[in-house]
Amino acid sequence: MSHALRPLVLALVGAGLLAAAPARAGEVDELRAALQKLQARIDQLEAKQTAAEAAPAPVAAAAPAAEVITAGSMPGSIRLPGGTSLKISGYAQLDAVFDARGNQGRGVSLADAPLDGSADAKRRSTTTLSARTSRLNFQTATPSDLGDVKTRVEFDFYTSEGSETYTNSARPRLRHAYGTVGHWLVGQTWSTFMDVDALPETLEFIGPTGQVFIRQAQLRYSTALPVGTLDLAVENPQSDSRDVGGKVTSVDRGPDLAARWTTEGDFGHASLRALVRPLRADDGSGDNAASRTGWGLGAGGSLKLGADDVLLATLQGGQGIGRYIQDANAAAAYSADRRTLAAQTSLGGYVALQHAWAPLWRSTLTYGQVKNRNDAGYGDISALNASTREAFLNVIWTPVKNVDVGAEYIWGQRKTEAGDTGNISRVQTSARVSF
Repeated sequence: MSHALRPLVLALVGAGLLAAAPARAGEVDELRAALQKLQARIDQLEAKQTAAEAAPAPVAAAAPAAEVITAGSMPGSIRLPGGTSLKISGYAQLDAVFDARGNQGRGVSLADAPLDGSADAKRRSTTTLSARTSRLNFQTATPSDLGDVKTRVEFDFYTSEGSETYTNSARPRLRHAYGTVGHWLVGQTWSTFMDVDALPETLEFIGPTGQVFIRQAQLRYSTALPVGTLDLAVENPQSDSRDVGGKVTSVDRGPDLAARWTTEGDFGHASLRALVRPLRADDGSGDNAASRTGWGLGAGGSLKLGADDVLLATLQGGQGIGRYIQDANAAAAYSADRRTLAAQTSLGGYVALQHAWAPLWRSTLTYGQVKNRNDAGYGDISALNASTREAFLNVIWTPVKNVDVGAEYIWGQRKTEAGDTGNISRVQTSARVSF
């Protein structure tokens, strides 16, 4: 009861008592006692009301905070619960190719281009459409006391498996699967003997003859130097020796060793590379029939020629370098008669000019070549390639962000030790939608 109503209640009660019939003295005392009890009750109710008004209002339970997606530590990434940043990227691509000479299918393998006059060389004017170069990439970065722990896993579908008769199915193909922390990299990625930043842009997936283009498992250590950076790696060995007249098995007894020094600046970048690889052949008797140490050296980089032009080039060669140069012959040749393994010499490289015609238009002109020296006395070498040459010219248009459309002409030739030649002539168009 409020303080303003208390006098009114007491007055009404008193008036009611006075209006009653005259009472005896004892009854007056009873009435006075009743009024005192009523007054006490009113005081009690007022005290409760005052305490209730003074007490703080109850606080409603807070609703759980909504999950908010925030930007991660990598461009284009999101931060997951726990602090890991995740980036998903890739593209869907359609390649349409027309082989005027030398049917090559989805990709150009210049080392196996059909020789002039052969049945395959006479099969001209063939068309192939494929989406197998499409790609999916996952990257993560997780904070740690040693810096970000990063991973990358990437797939495409560029395999020879699957039928083109009905569904054109293709299995995912592992490209990259590696992690990095501090100075260390473990897993599969580009070989350390490779200069990735010097690769020219071609629509044809395989790229120019003479380049280094290898992904393989490795353990790599990287460190900064007073000038540039140094990468040292042990990488998966895979012997590519040819057996002449015997029945031997190539043996990989130790890893390939690769080193790369790189420096960057306003001019572009430059790299020097070295490779050492053990080559062995086992005749099955329990003894190693023969062994050699293969080696390779490489140099290259990029040079900015102005706002619109960049020159790219690499040169690599060695003895027993084999598979590290695209379209080179085997690293070594084994002779059962001599019981020796001879390291074969190869030299390859390319030069490319990238030009921006306008903000949305660009082109790349590329020329690559390989020279092989095939030692005599190790079987019939007449069918082995003495050289390969290849040229690319393209124009690429980016009408909107994440969309590239282009056309490219490719010419290539291989020449054997016997003097036979095989030529290819291809027109390729590609459309890529990235995310």
